[in-house]
Amino acid sequence: MKNMILTAITVATLILPALGFADGFWRQKDVAAVDNPVYQEECGACHFAYQPGLLPARSWEKVMAPKALESHFGDNAELENDVRMALANYLQKNSADKANYKRSRKIMASLRDRAPLRITDTPYIQRKHREIPNRMIQGNTQVKTLSACDACHKDAIKGMYDDDGVSVPGFGRWEDD
Repeated sequence: MKNMILTAITVATLILPALGFADGFWRQKDVAAVDNPVYQEECGACHFAYQPGLLPARSWEKVMAPKALESHFGDNAELENDVRMALANYLQKNSADKANYKRSRKIMASLRDRAPLRITDTPYIQRKHREIPNRMIQGNTQVKTLSACDACHKDAIKGMYDDDGVSVPGFGRWEDD
């Protein structure tokens, strides 16, 4: 019985990658979708509820600090302490450095020791968007900023940022040459 189990594990280890299943089996492609209704309600009421896997825990810790929420990117986003602590815990437990998702790992690799407050300040995200002309983002009244992920990434709410799902409002599908 023990030999059968070891053989099955060995076969799966060899065959799944060859069939292309390994990435989806051991590590998901994009980032985990938001699965916390309180986070979705509290944070999503003002802006896109960014997936925790887009920043490391140390960044989320800074973002969710009481003083930081008093002036959260120009707005007062203060929360009751128990709600703030629960959301901070959710964000940190599901952060990029703890996620088993390919895009989260790429974000972490680009950061080294940095802990940006903005997802758009991560080198990986900047690199992925560097060829998009400003007129399509800042000059586009339907987008305005790179932080409006869901304006162009049609499946962003599902944690999917695949190039195939990009359609820039007023310009159409984005083709990365």
